[in-house]
Amino acid sequence: MSDKTQQLFNSEPITSFKGVTIDLDLLMEMRYQSIIPWITPDSRVKTSRVGGFRSKFKGRGMDFDEVRLYQMGDDIRNIDWKVTARTGNTHTKLFKEERERPVFVILDQMPGMFFGTKQSFKAVVAAQIAAQLMWYALTNGDRFGALMFTQQNHIEMKPSNNRRNCMRLLNRIIENHQMQLESIFDWQGKQTSDRTNQIKASSTEKSKVNPLTETIKRIHYLAKPGSLIHLISDFNLLDEEGKQLLTKVSQHTDIHCIMITDEIEQQLPPAGNYGISDGKQQSILQTSNLQFRNDYEQLFALKKETVKRFALNHKGVFTHVDTDYKSESIGQQLAASARRAR
Repeated sequence: MSDKTQQLFNSEPITSFKGVTIDLDLLMEMRYQSIIPWITPDSRVKTSRVGGFRSKFKGRGMDFDEVRLYQMGDDIRNIDWKVTARTGNTHTKLFKEERERPVFVILDQMPGMFFGTKQSFKAVVAAQIAAQLMWYALTNGDRFGALMFTQQNHIEMKPSNNRRNCMRLLNRIIENHQMQLESIFDWQGKQTSDRTNQIKASSTEKSKVNPLTETIKRIHYLAKPGSLIHLISDFNLLDEEGKQLLTKVSQHTDIHCIMITDEIEQQLPPAGNYGISDGKQQSILQTSNLQFRNDYEQLFALKKETVKRFALNHKGVFTHVDTDYKSESIGQQLAASARRAR
């Protein structure tokens, strides 16, 4: 457990703690800062189905505009037969191309994200990246939306390029983050609010539901063809059902998997005995066994490689960021170049 976490257990209720809490100023700073580099996903044809090609225009969707009389040269496939039958004159449908690309962020705010042994909790890094991606989308003229999930609740914000709506989105991220902190670390002690108690009760009832899988189900319904989806998580909850659903989503959208981890999740501390706690129970972690250390590192490497291969196999982008803000990104095209170089 980090020193910051230990201080949380022993401290009075607080509203600001660097690396643990987030505020609007922190997320506003991401307008001019970058944690992760940007790699354009491979947006070529992803399926053999008719209509699988994506144009170069942002949004790449066609919305119905109006009906007018058929003119020479119009595509007969767009004839509106109902209006034609009703009026006795041939009418055709007109469409307008959506130039603003919908961009979604799926933000994991599960308890496992509220951990870190370096500069920040994983949840703080994730929130900052979400803010960075939002500012990038707005600068690029795209519409930005978000889906946030915890064990207790699910929040959806529809894509918008309205600055007021996007500021509202940042505030929802902050509010949800704070609620999770209060719920996990119980800063209020016996004075915990009724709202937090209700959240804990709801968490018990929904313990059998995989929040990540449920959120992917929602994005499959919400994301239009050509959307860009950034999934920010530690991917501890990614199961086979979630992979299958994400595969379906990737057939008509671009996927960017952003994996947030902590150094201690990648490699155990030096050999010894370490006291650990979740804030309620205490135990001893022994790290002297070489086989145990090797197995631990291999399990993490396998998990990282699994998420990476999934993203690249679906022509997406994979990014790994740790709580010390070290990052690496790779896209399908860069991976192919690396293979050719070898």
